[in-house]
Amino acid sequence: METAPTIRRYRPEDGEQVRELHETAMRDAGAYVDTVSDTDLERVFETYVDGDGEFLVGDLDGSVVAMGGFRPVGETDYIAEIVPDLMDGAVELTRMRVDPDYQRRGYGRRIYEELERRARSQGATRIVLDTMAKQTAARRLYEAQGFEEVHRERIEAFDDPFELLVYRKPLVDDG
Repeated sequence: METAPTIRRYRPEDGEQVRELHETAMRDAGAYVDTVSDTDLERVFETYVDGDGEFLVGDLDGSVVAMGGFRPVGETDYIAEIVPDLMDGAVELTRMRVDPDYQRRGYGRRIYEELERRARSQGATRIVLDTMAKQTAARRLYEAQGFEEVHRERIEAFDDPFELLVYRKPLVDDG
């Protein structure tokens, strides 16, 4: 029986593995855009942990096989510009990745569930995220966790245009 990864907070020594996992998983999904800056992955602590967010990894015998993070949505974030009514109390879920060799084992779900638990404990009232329409495995995960699609738009800014989907999930009862 396979051992499940340990879910833990990102450590500085995870940096190279996190960047490699990001590129590997995005290339495998056909969603890697090499002209897009990944500065947040160069500065994980400053971007996520020190900024009232969180960044977790799934560590399997010293290898990072899964990851994900969240950070508060700010007024200048592009997701707030796309769907401004999502801002108050929202955190953005981002960088959810699972090594292609370890997919379909529940690792992404485990990372997500721990991130949601931590977002709730920090007072977040909703989680928002974006993903490409062609990332069907990611969409299935999010929809299974109760996210609903709230916006869709075609992005023409790159050599390979794509559809961007925005999802949201309330963490508190609106009623």
